[in-house]
Amino acid sequence: EKYELDWKYRFEILKKITKEYKSKNQKNYDCIIPVSGGAESYWVVHVVKNLLGLNPLLVTYNKYYNTDIGIWNLANLRIKFDCDILFQNVDPRKVKKITKQTFREFGSLYWHCIAGQTNFPVQTAIDFKVPLIVWGGHQGVEQVGMFSHLHEVEMSRRYRKDHDIMSIEADNLLSGESTLNEDDIWQYRYPEDHDLNKIGVRGIYLSNFLPWDPKVQDEKMIKQYNVRTTKLSR
Repeated sequence: EKYELDWKYRFEILKKITKEYKSKNQKNYDCIIPVSGGAESYWVVHVVKNLLGLNPLLVTYNKYYNTDIGIWNLANLRIKFDCDILFQNVDPRKVKKITKQTFREFGSLYWHCIAGQTNFPVQTAIDFKVPLIVWGGHQGVEQVGMFSHLHEVEMSRRYRKDHDIMSIEADNLLSGESTLNEDDIWQYRYPEDHDLNKIGVRGIYLSNFLPWDPKVQDEKMIKQYNVRTTKLSR
């Protein structure tokens, strides 16, 4: 499909979508971009700021799997693009409790990472009244071919539950023989529909409108913005 689509036309669709959210006041945020500090984060911010002309607010959920290079890349990302960035640092003691339970119940050490990084940007959109969230690669298309680019699937409560968090919502962690309580899980609870609808929150994936090629994109960002990398034994 990537070799058959008219990507110039699809990029025009993207420009039309994002134009609706561009503020007349240059000081206002036009959209929110979830970032991790990896090369893909640089690519998304590059497209949104330099090609689409939007003023994004960057947000990142601290997964606590940090390296010195990763921390440097996040700082460099903020500086290179002159963007504001918000960090969510959940109490590590709560994260440990959640991780123990998710590993014990369904074998996942990573639930809190996925739940946190898909919740914090949406909650921030509501708090700051910035309805548009721009995500990078859409895993349902790029990784498993579950959808077509033409479906233009957007991030939503249902998509998050079905394909991101293994159908385990935060409140599900309170059932059974749980050692968790409300104070442990509230930061992972997806916002209510009436709050989402009041702001008109929507999340689009760039890869539905651009010919997504991580290798090409990453190498370009490494060269252009000095993204740091490391050698890994696979």
